[in-house]
Amino acid sequence: MIVEINPSPALERLLNLLHRRVKAGASKDEFNLIMRTIELINERRPIFKDDEQYVYYIGADEPSRAPYRVTLNSCTCPRSNERTCKHRLLVAALEGKTIDTEGFEYTRRKKVVKQEETLQLV
Repeated sequence: MIVEINPSPALERLLNLLHRRVKAGASKDEFNLIMRTIELINERRPIFKDDEQYVYYIGADEPSRAPYRVTLNSCTCPRSNERTCKHRLLVAALEGKTIDTEGFEYTRRKKVVKQEETLQLV
């Protein structure tokens, strides 16, 4: 059965995590990850839980996109290749699981610049 989830209990856990990590000297990426997760709650994105499949569905960033399918270990969002993402962090907070964000860094995309060889005639 799929039911809508109230994310309010997760908000307190995330705020406590933010407080602890800032005191411990969180990196900019770690701070941004936690803040973006809190913003998911503040934006009132719809959150549903499917108890039979043990999966959550969280409203996507753009209304025209399908909701992201999220578990503690996987997510269908564009940042799913990261160690964690804001959606998995939210699910962990909803489940009351221990959340480890220490040392988190976003994977940076590198631009590849092609240089054309220029031939000069002498």
